[in-house]
Amino acid sequence: MVNLVAKSVIREFDVMKRKWDDSNDDEAASTAEEMAEESRLKEQLEELSENIELEDYVTITEIAGDDDNVGDNTEGLVDATVLLTRDEREELRNSIVPIQLALVKLRKLGFKIIHSTTKLLPAWNDILSELQMKPSMLPRDVSTRWNSTYDMLEYALNHRKAIDTVSQRHELGLRVFELGGDEWSIVEQLRNVLKVRPASCTQHGVSHLISLT
Repeated sequence: MVNLVAKSVIREFDVMKRKWDDSNDDEAASTAEEMAEESRLKEQLEELSENIELEDYVTITEIAGDDDNVGDNTEGLVDATVLLTRDEREELRNSIVPIQLALVKLRKLGFKIIHSTTKLLPAWNDILSELQMKPSMLPRDVSTRWNSTYDMLEYALNHRKAIDTVSQRHELGLRVFELGGDEWSIVEQLRNVLKVRPASCTQHGVSHLISLT
């Protein structure tokens, strides 16, 4: 039950196969500044999400080569938003973009590093060595494993300095994946939600997500 609730929650942040619905933007944004910021974030997310479905498929295929149990059992999976009122669903829709953006940045960063064995991966290992951290890789977050999102967020928080360093080095071309302070706050809060305590996740998990931003 706990696994299903957690996976249902994560599902709301999946940018794959999700289409933007701008029909209520005028009502959702109370000021011109809010509308402009919302539009900017959506454009940035759409740009960063390019090829994310292909990368997800590649990652799942690579993991499957090492693990036969690559997918979660989704029997009984429910849509977490059915627990929300109409106003809460609208609020969630409007606040979800910054959360998606933070997740996409980490997913894309990890994918690029692990698949650049001659440039980015050596640079990443050098950064870890400079910070006196053990060689390791950002866990790969895939759509078929709810706990992979938690693993990615937990690792990112523990390696924040290394992630900031690799994304800030101009010569590596990863500045587009740099996380700002607000995004790191989102990562931490989402990680805390996904720690999944049975009572709190079932009763309060979805409502907590609305206040992440």
